[in-house]
Amino acid sequence: MAQFTRNAAGAASTALPAALQSLPMSSNFLAPTASELERDWGLVLDDGWQTDVAGGDQAPIIRRFGVGEAAQREAVLARFGLIPTNAKAARSPNSSLNARSETAATRSTFKNAFAHRQWCIIPAQCIYVPYYAEGAKRAERWRIRRNDRSPLCIAGLWDRWVDEHGREIVSFAMLTINCDLHPLLNRFDRKLNEKGEPAEKRTPVLLAEEDFDEWLDASPTRAPIYFGTFGKDDLDAEPAPSPTRRATSIMPLDTTISEF
Repeated sequence: MAQFTRNAAGAASTALPAALQSLPMSSNFLAPTASELERDWGLVLDDGWQTDVAGGDQAPIIRRFGVGEAAQREAVLARFGLIPTNAKAARSPNSSLNARSETAATRSTFKNAFAHRQWCIIPAQCIYVPYYAEGAKRAERWRIRRNDRSPLCIAGLWDRWVDEHGREIVSFAMLTINCDLHPLLNRFDRKLNEKGEPAEKRTPVLLAEEDFDEWLDASPTRAPIYFGTFGKDDLDAEPAPSPTRRATSIMPLDTTISEF
């Protein structure tokens, strides 16, 4: 049984490009392939997607379709970086990758999705995080995954936006919690903020398997019950060099950039 902690409320390079050192921690993850999605969730998506997902990319999310006894899970492709339904224009995806669980219900970017219970599950084989060795100025890319290699299931919000041409865009953000006291997850990201003060450590909300359906059906008042993560003994962290085909964006969970 996994230990689960609820929140109280050419060649590969290990270094990140200098331009990406200041971008939220939960900004890059490995999505399942189509076959893994079908194997783990029994859901089929015919559209293709890139599994190494960063802001602006399409990735599968799991959400609730239908109501009452007819309700079921469905998988849809969505943009990583939530666009609120009332936005006048599409925003940069990097501005809304993460929604702080403590304030998502009241922030303008996320409050519509929160109020309308537009919860989702973001399946991931792992998440990529920045690790700063002692005295290092540049981060290395590490990955965090479950010890048993079962998927990470991240709690998120989704929303629907229609552009001036009538094109519908479904998008999502990861919900995050504080992890200052987590013995493994607090090792990542910068130690100090721009003011030279200890930086707050954040991590995505990870769902336990037995909570999937209750999370998707939760009311806004009950949603915080599921804001937690796994204990250190259930997670594994190791270096994961970025492939040369893509300079992977790994950004610290910055409260100013990840919310409006």
